[in-house]
Amino acid sequence: MKIFITGAYSGLGYAIAKEAAKRGHIVYAGVHKKEQLSFLEQKGMEDGVFLFPVLFRLGEEKDYRILEENSFDLIFLQAGIAEGGSLLEMNIKRIEENYQINLFENLKVLQKYLRRCLLTKQKGKIFLTSSLAAFLPLPYLGSYTSSKMSLYSIGRTLQKELKLQQLKVRLCLFVPGAYQTGFNEYMILNKEKDLYFKEEEGKKIAQKQEQMFSLIEEKDYLLLAQRVVRAMEKEKIPNDLSYPFWQKIGIKIYRLISALIEL
Repeated sequence: MKIFITGAYSGLGYAIAKEAAKRGHIVYAGVHKKEQLSFLEQKGMEDGVFLFPVLFRLGEEKDYRILEENSFDLIFLQAGIAEGGSLLEMNIKRIEENYQINLFENLKVLQKYLRRCLLTKQKGKIFLTSSLAAFLPLPYLGSYTSSKMSLYSIGRTLQKELKLQQLKVRLCLFVPGAYQTGFNEYMILNKEKDLYFKEEEGKKIAQKQEQMFSLIEEKDYLLLAQRVVRAMEKEKIPNDLSYPFWQKIGIKIYRLISALIEL
C-alpha cells in the first residue's frame, strides 16, 4: 500500500510508520519542521527501513497539496497538539488552537482525501487518531481532551456518512491510551502558562498527574505498532482500534462507577 502518516517524526506516529515500511509498504512520513526531514530519513535507515519524509504542517494549506497530487491507499492522521490549563484561566486563544489543529485542520485533511477518492472513484482507508483521555474529565487538561472527543464524534459521524454516500472508503477510529512518548508530560507541564489565581493548586495537580501517568504509561509500543499495521492491511479495517486493552477497560469501569455514584 501507499500510505501517508502525519505526526510521524516520533512517538506512536514514527513507530507505526517504521512498522509499515518494515512490512513492505510505501510510507510517506509527515513531519512538522524542515530540519526534521533529513533526520527522519537517517533515523529510518538506521532502523533498517526506508521512509519518504515530507513537510506536512496542520494549518499550512500549501502542505495539503500532497493529498491532491498523490493517490494514497491509506492515510493515518496522527498529528495533533496538547495545550493544557485550567478552563477558568486559560487564554481562549490557546483553547482555540487546540480545536483548530486537533479538530478543524484534521477535518480539512479528511475532506481533501475523501473528495479525491470521490472524484477518482478509488478505494481508500482512513485511520483517525483520538485518545482514551477524551472519555475522562481530567482537570486542567479539558481543552485537549474535549478537542479529541469532538474529533471522535466527527469520526463516528463520518463512518455513517460514508456508508450512506456509498463511498469505497472506510474509516477506523484509533483511540490509544497512555504511552510514554513525552506528549502527556508536555501537556501536563504547559498548563502553568495561564495559572494566576490558583497557581499552587495547579502545581499540586500537575505533580499528581505526572505521578499517575508515570505509573500507567506503557513504555514499549512495538506491539501496538504491529497490531495497528496488521489492522491497516485488512481489506475491511475495523471501525475502532484501542490499546492498551487494560486502560480501555479501566476507563469503562471508571465511567460506570461515576454514573452509578451520580444516580
